[in-house]
Amino acid sequence: MLTLDTLNVMLAVSEEGLIEEMIIALLASPQLAVFFEKFPRLKAAITDDVPRWREALRSRLKDARVPPELTEEVMCYQQSQLLSTPQFIVQLPQILDLLHRLNSPWAEQARQLVDANSTITSALHTLFLQRWRLSLIVQATTLNQQLLEEEREQLLSEVQERMTLSGQLEPILADNNTAAGRLWDMSAGQLKRGDYQLIVKYGEFLNEQPELKRLAEQLGRSREAKSIPRNDAQMETFRTMVREPATVPEQVDGLQQSDDILRLLPPELATLGITELEYEFYRRLVEKQ
Repeated sequence: MLTLDTLNVMLAVSEEGLIEEMIIALLASPQLAVFFEKFPRLKAAITDDVPRWREALRSRLKDARVPPELTEEVMCYQQSQLLSTPQFIVQLPQILDLLHRLNSPWAEQARQLVDANSTITSALHTLFLQRWRLSLIVQATTLNQQLLEEEREQLLSEVQERMTLSGQLEPILADNNTAAGRLWDMSAGQLKRGDYQLIVKYGEFLNEQPELKRLAEQLGRSREAKSIPRNDAQMETFRTMVREPATVPEQVDGLQQSDDILRLLPPELATLGITELEYEFYRRLVEKQ
């Protein structure tokens, strides 16, 4: 079955633009605007989650399936593009019947366009396909918007639930400058209703006991959270393999005759590529030795 991502590519529908519009509408919704006014520090924490939302929406559009009726209409449109004008005239009654059977939004307009012209010309053939493509683009865009609207409602519900939890815990840790960000991260967990109520209860109790509250601030992890490095991993011994070169002089001090074949100069080595000279060289070398 055709996927929504493939349909967007075929019809050149910009899903990135639709995603950005949905995220902007979500952040500008009245529910979030009121909460941002009450807890301004949480706005920056929520903004950090936008890239994750964007990736989740892309994945949702990529995995979504196109309805069978729209898939069949798209396949028919692709086949019609390959037809010449005479072939299109022959196939036109079947195409109109298919559009009517699929309840396509283009079916009625296609019938009117054909009835208004007694002769099907090449220009009318092109116009028919262009308007058909526009109808498919509208259907694909509507399908994207419906899917994104469902995701927006679900995402808005999730954000509202997390903000409600963060708002109830915010007064307890109000003295901490990073409380907003930490509370937003904490709210992403699967917490039960009794969890934050217990924290609120402890906070109210500490407010009534100044000495105990001061002791909790000194011993609590939220005041000074420092990671303790642990050296559990053993260092692996690194061995470097050194390849010793053959017995070759490392430097040349001047030029002098020698019977050592390893001291040949580059031009002399080049002449050994000639068969006649190579044979003569080794013959004289053997005679000297």
